[in-house]
Amino acid sequence: MNNTLKHIIRLIVLLLLQGLLINNLHFLGVFHPYIYILCLLFLPSSLPRWVELLIGAAVGLVMDAICSTAGVHMAACVAVSYFRPLMISRLVQDVNRIGSQICSATLGNWQFTALSGVMIILHHTLVMLLEAWSVAHLGWLIMSILLSSLMTFVLVFLYDRTQRW
Repeated sequence: MNNTLKHIIRLIVLLLLQGLLINNLHFLGVFHPYIYILCLLFLPSSLPRWVELLIGAAVGLVMDAICSTAGVHMAACVAVSYFRPLMISRLVQDVNRIGSQICSATLGNWQFTALSGVMIILHHTLVMLLEAWSVAHLGWLIMSILLSSLMTFVLVFLYDRTQRW
């Protein structure tokens, strides 16, 4: 299966899984994993910047339609799509060795962990701050961001490990 088709199928499956299953699970009102971010994290590094931003905007727009939010996910996904190439260039000296697949096998465990962690925290912080539109309950907000990011990171880590098989 070629890489483009693989990425499109992954995107559709993750959006459906997020919209139909994960958004309907309530994890103590604090955990809000957003696994659809996987499709942005695993995009090839060879994509032109404008294509990556367009994909981020489209993914965010679909999630906004699913979640009935007004641009919250789109803003977060565009931010992730904007900062991801910058993070990759900071973490990896030889970007050509990555090839068309971003994962721990091509980046290395430490670099992939750092990239995923920063992008997930950025995404979750933006989504939850824009949804709350207030810092009145700052402790609850920080706890929600950290726990949701941790849960999403664990799911991303598990997905990455299954891709090696």
